[in-house]
Amino acid sequence: MRSYGGYPPSINHYFSYYQGRPILSKDARAYRHHVRRIAIAKGIKPLLGPLAIRIDISPPDNRRRDCDNVQKAVLDALQHAGVFWDDSQVVWLLSIKHGLRPKGQIKVQIADAQTSTLNTEGAQLR
Repeated sequence: MRSYGGYPPSINHYFSYYQGRPILSKDARAYRHHVRRIAIAKGIKPLLGPLAIRIDISPPDNRRRDCDNVQKAVLDALQHAGVFWDDSQVVWLLSIKHGLRPKGQIKVQIADAQTSTLNTEGAQLR
């Protein structure tokens, strides 16, 4: 499965606090909704078993951004959208940060970790 989406909010801004309790921020809820609309439009059914996921990250600007912050937001949104049941299914995870895109872009590839392979082009350490 391949999918493209907008840039997620940083995990540092993913939660707000109400009466001392963490709740999803407005931006996090909007991003989850955006990912869910994409999953519904593509007719994606929940994937079962161990999964391999590749996330290509194209940030919207030059601010310092951590790949692991993006991973958490993307995996959370995919799970909420019903793409898979639980992020514990992810046994292989690759994130690659690319050059800037004006609004930012996330490209996600998901495959069965036991029977498929993902494209690892561009994943070389330099």
